[in-house]
Amino acid sequence: MSAPDDVARMLTLVPWVLHRPGASHAEIADAFGVDVATVRRDLEHLDFCGLPGLGGGDLFEVTTVGDRVVLRMADELARPLRPTAREAMRLVLTVDAVADLLDEELPALRSAVTKVRAALDIPESTADVVGSDGPGTRSTLRDAVRDGRRVRLAYQGRTDPEPMDREVDPWALHVVDGSWYLQGHDHGADDRRTFRLDRIASVEATETPVRVLAPDHLEPPRYVPGDDDLVVVLDVSPRGRWLEDALAVDAVEEQEGGGARLELRTDAPGWLARLVLMAAGEATVVSPPSLAEEVAATAQAALAWYEPDAAAW
Repeated sequence: MSAPDDVARMLTLVPWVLHRPGASHAEIADAFGVDVATVRRDLEHLDFCGLPGLGGGDLFEVTTVGDRVVLRMADELARPLRPTAREAMRLVLTVDAVADLLDEELPALRSAVTKVRAALDIPESTADVVGSDGPGTRSTLRDAVRDGRRVRLAYQGRTDPEPMDREVDPWALHVVDGSWYLQGHDHGADDRRTFRLDRIASVEATETPVRVLAPDHLEPPRYVPGDDDLVVVLDVSPRGRWLEDALAVDAVEEQEGGGARLELRTDAPGWLARLVLMAAGEATVVSPPSLAEEVAATAQAALAWYEPDAAAW
């Protein structure tokens, strides 16, 4: 197994053993599909894991009596999570976005959103997820994927002067870099295609069953730059360099003080504008001016929601 596989298994192993004190090496090995030697090695590694300081109370404590294992959390990790306001808002918005797509298949998720909002004291009116494609499009496509029904799209591709009619056997919905995509078989092209949901003008589920099934292994869509994509230059501070990992960057120019100038291409300027705003002043649009204007307009629209409250003060 690879190192990422080992780390992923150990991250899952910790809560599993915490909830099953006294589990045997054989039971753990059977649950994770590995041999007993691997379980013993993982537990030995956990003895050296914890929080900086690595003193008493900072590390996991693994106790083995005979063949039975008891795991105790580091003191700080055992305390209830206290997220910052920004972390709490991101958590709520993320869960809201997933629940918007899956609430019928996973009703417990909608209940979880309500509990998270209540625990973090975030009212329903404080934040909501808004997508340019609209929840109706996602809901219709989600149902068509689930029921195995063909859909009829009015879709405007990169080079289309206006939306064109397409008949598609839908396979899967994915979200990549903030944009939703549909993968399926386009009967007009008689080939596999990927469709961005914000380019769908209308969608209709038909009663025709899917004829072309999805392949056994369906890779998520990936961004492939096009000739008409926007070329963007961003200046980021040292604290804003996380954008290098969040974006498909073509070039990085180091700058004095630890910052950098990033050059990239995008076909989703709206999403990129929101990402720049998330950097909270640690990223600046150098070019094109149209993107800088969109960032400013998005920020002004967000501030407008607070104007009634500001007036009350």
